[in-house]
Amino acid sequence: MKVDFIVVGQGLAGTLLAHKLISLGKSVVVFDDPGQVKASNVAAGLLNPIGFKRMNKSWLVDEALAEMESTYSDLEKLLSEQLYFPGKIVRILSEDNAIHWQEKVFANQLFDYTNVEISYLSRKYITSQNGFGVVKKAGRVDLQKLTSSYSKFLIKQQLFRNEKFKFDELQLSSELVIYKDLNAEKIIFCEGAAASRNPYFENLKFKHSKGEILELKIPDLNLEEIVSSEVFVMPVGKDRYKVGATYSWEILDEQTTETARTELLDKLHHFISAKSEVLNQKAGIRPTMHDRKPVIGLHPHFPQIGIFNGLGPKGALLGPYFAGQFAQFLCNPSSPIVSEAHIKRYFRS
Repeated sequence: MKVDFIVVGQGLAGTLLAHKLISLGKSVVVFDDPGQVKASNVAAGLLNPIGFKRMNKSWLVDEALAEMESTYSDLEKLLSEQLYFPGKIVRILSEDNAIHWQEKVFANQLFDYTNVEISYLSRKYITSQNGFGVVKKAGRVDLQKLTSSYSKFLIKQQLFRNEKFKFDELQLSSELVIYKDLNAEKIIFCEGAAASRNPYFENLKFKHSKGEILELKIPDLNLEEIVSSEVFVMPVGKDRYKVGATYSWEILDEQTTETARTELLDKLHHFISAKSEVLNQKAGIRPTMHDRKPVIGLHPHFPQIGIFNGLGPKGALLGPYFAGQFAQFLCNPSSPIVSEAHIKRYFRS
């Protein structure tokens, strides 16, 4: 069977890249390891155009926002599912933060993404003596529904292999790759954190982090916006909320911990007084690079092999932009890839 591309991994990166390639008329077969816990199965899918630490725009948000909205809209039509939930984030401000907020909105020209004025609109069970900073053009993407629905779409099209990829069965020739019964022009690895065990990308500088998230039931809260303080509280419907997230760089496994559960609940109760019930706790490994930028491109020594990885915490926002850029490049090598994300940064002489 001859196809244009083999995509390995069907988390957020693999889903978006496969969708973009198919939209460009290319034939694709996607492999997905059923034994791997994907970050997109855990992640909240938060869309935040602002970096709260420095109060600046998220990297490339001006370029990425329209692509994000159109991509998720296209996927919603294709899959007949609501995936994209636009909304606002209200940031709980300390006394210092309130002054900092208004200064930075002007200094960093954040008018498209934030309200200049501090909001003092009261919210039941939420404490904020210094008011709230309001972020516009935010929201969430249901990543779990996206990946599961897209895998069903691929299965119907006979474009999906639910099996672990075996590197010892991959054969390379000057013009194509051969894997089992497939001949392809190129193979693209979108393996998430598992990419650090890929023999073709051993010299890439991965810096993955473990994150844990809770799903709570809080019947009295009645929130519509996402609330952000030390942790975020995200409404997902039917009195359910996702609360996250922790960061750990030492023990990188998918086991949930009591330490993370306690940390998240303690931080939550600093600003929310409503009673909550823990429904679920999940842990996953965020695929990130040493410089917190994605890694995109073809291997300089094996141009039949590519990688699309390292989307990290901003993946739901930036993923569609980079997937579209990479798909265009794969169809037309003269198309650009953002230099900060290009794989060539790891192969400079």
